Amino acid sequence: MASLHSPIKEKFEFLINKSNEQFENGNHNDSIKTLEEAWGLLPEPKGIYSEESFHLVKDIIDTCFVINDFIKAKEWSDKIYLTGFARKDTGKKEFISGKVAYELGDLELAKEFFSIANKKSEGRCFEDEHTKYLRCFKS
Repeated sequence: MASLHSPIKEKFEFLINKSNEQFENGNHNDSIKTLEEAWGLLPEPKGIYSEESFHLVKDIIDTCFVINDFIKAKEWSDKIYLTGFARKDTGKKEFISGKVAYELGDLELAKEFFSIANKKSEGRCFEDEHTKYLRCFKS
């Protein structure tokens, strides 16, 4: 697993902190733009920066959910597979893709993603999540 080096690391951390501040102040669109700027700083292949890349994309998607921008969430859920190469695969990426598909009304695709996530996580992916996702999976 690679780690970011100066000066990229400092700029990256600055942008993450700026985004967190924007989010806390209710400026969700600005927060997303700042996170997208941070994504642009990560050298290719971005996935070797496992924790940074995964959490960055997850934060973008989570913020998209806050503002109900599921089109942008879909764009980023497709990119989540370019992140976190060294992370233990517990189905989090598929679960996120399932949630996005669900919110976009593609229930069949959501079920497929939830099925993969359920298998990889041994059922734990639905813990601490809205029950509508589990209902979709079981339907």
